[in-house]
Amino acid sequence: MRFSKERNAYREWLRIGTNRYRVPILGYSVTSNHVHVVVEVLDRYAVADMMKLASGVVAQARNKRKGHDGSMWEHPYQCTRVQDGRHLLNCLRYVDLNMVRAGKVEHPEDWRWCGYDELTDKRKRYRIIDQARLLSLTGFTTMRDFAEFYASSITERLSAGPQNREPFWTESVAIGSREFVDAAERTVSYRQAMERYEVDGSDGEKIWTVREQPSSYGGDLPPEMAI
Repeated sequence: MRFSKERNAYREWLRIGTNRYRVPILGYSVTSNHVHVVVEVLDRYAVADMMKLASGVVAQARNKRKGHDGSMWEHPYQCTRVQDGRHLLNCLRYVDLNMVRAGKVEHPEDWRWCGYDELTDKRKRYRIIDQARLLSLTGFTTMRDFAEFYASSITERLSAGPQNREPFWTESVAIGSREFVDAAERTVSYRQAMERYEVDGSDGEKIWTVREQPSSYGGDLPPEMAI
């Protein structure tokens, strides 16, 4: 989505979709050519409907304006199951730092099409993120405590130097502890052969991931968080 009005429209339809289909959104980033959405999956079909609504309406409006046909992106979406707690926090930071890695902004607060303003409790109107579910899944008691921690952790990440892409966030079937990815692997045993491996997380701790070879795109959503 090259223009700000398209990103504004996508964000608004994402807000409408989360309310219409009752999908708890925990974080997001709308860029020029792709979108990250972190959700708690209570109903995988509801998530699919929400994503189709946002991309479909914006694509139709763009095509009508430009006289084009077709979908917004080549692939529907890639789903990654993410364990709650620190793994979810790392995922949210990675999503919000997307445009910093792309060299478009120096801080997530400068990219208004991501969840940073909501996660730091600065945005009060037309919010998308479900703060109650966010607190429950990350172990914080109040949004004020979460906001202070999150803003500080983003500052710490930025002070550490250049932000590198961590492809396992979008190429894996699941990310979390060894036990978590083992359980996730069992639920997708009908798929291709899986590869499990351990990587260094941006918080300095080890992260277990499992992925299929090669990674495939699609709408198979697990009953946890998905990105």
